[in-house]
Amino acid sequence: MKRLILFTLLVLLTLGTQAQDSLRISLLTCSQGRDISSAFGHSALRVKDLRNNNDIVFNYGTFSFQEPHFMLNFLHGDLNYFLSTSNFMQFRHSYDNAGRGITEQQLNLTPEQAARLYGFLQNNSLPDNRYYLYDFLQDNCATRIRDIFDDFSGFSVEDTLTGLTYRDELTRLVGDRRWMMFGIDLILGAKTDREITVKEAAFLPDRLSMVLTAYSNDSLHSAPLASPAKIISTPAPAPERWHGILSKASSPFTVFTLLFLLYLIFYLRSGNKWRFMSICSTIFYAILGLGGVIICLMWFATNHIWTAANWNLLWMNPLFLIPVFMPNCWAKNLIIDLLAAVAALGLICSWLLPQTFHPASAVIILLTVLMALSRRAVYRKY
Repeated sequence: MKRLILFTLLVLLTLGTQAQDSLRISLLTCSQGRDISSAFGHSALRVKDLRNNNDIVFNYGTFSFQEPHFMLNFLHGDLNYFLSTSNFMQFRHSYDNAGRGITEQQLNLTPEQAARLYGFLQNNSLPDNRYYLYDFLQDNCATRIRDIFDDFSGFSVEDTLTGLTYRDELTRLVGDRRWMMFGIDLILGAKTDREITVKEAAFLPDRLSMVLTAYSNDSLHSAPLASPAKIISTPAPAPERWHGILSKASSPFTVFTLLFLLYLIFYLRSGNKWRFMSICSTIFYAILGLGGVIICLMWFATNHIWTAANWNLLWMNPLFLIPVFMPNCWAKNLIIDLLAAVAALGLICSWLLPQTFHPASAVIILLTVLMALSRRAVYRKY
């Protein structure tokens, strides 16, 4: 009888081990898309349950345009993302159609760790557990995966400083989409310019892929958590060389430099026409003022922590709207002079500020100063 019980227990233990050993879990890293929602890549976890013939992708980067007040929630910083599941072939097909590549890294886990992770993902995908408040830099599809291995025991990584900032990393990944980075630099405040750690750098999918290889699994004699990446599908071909040349030629820095030179030349050769000066400055100040209003709203009227403490207000100031609605007079010119002086002071002292300005900002500030000086010179003549 004892032998029978012992044999039964041995069979059950073997079956349980086989069930755990049938799990293969890997990290999927997807290449960038062209629109802003996919410009930084994507991360997901793939679970192959060989015993039950399941191949599931757990995707933390899901949101719905049908969510009530979607755009308002997005702008206010209250947008809910959620963990969704899909068949791997469906997931791959959608990325193939978008021209985005996928790489896969097998995670080196013990059968017990794999079973625990699979159970965690299944529980996290339940309707009551799947939603989370999205944060672009600290709570997204990549950081959610990183945090799993921080919360689970047995995984460790040396979390040293990288010498990089959040803004550095965004600039690196955005690449030749220079107008997109210009907009990002205008909206993000000084908090994105602090030095980040190895773990914090994993807010981007391609960095997560690297960081998980630096994690060690204590249960497997400190073996790397993630294996080297294997290509599942390749992205669409990179743009031709002329595309890069055109991107540089139409970059914000180039465009605003040309505007500065055109304004200077036309002012010097136009006979100091007041009407020309008035129209140009009104349009320019209206743009700066409206931009300043947006910066203030993103700072004070939303829950976004990364848009606070934005020193771009020194030159893109909502107070520029005041002279837009004023008649031409000495008071109007005085306000413009003061705002231009503040902008110039910000440029001169930019190395003392805790925030990095976009290179095009310097040209815009110079244009602001030039307009103020030219307006005053022409106003005196009239």
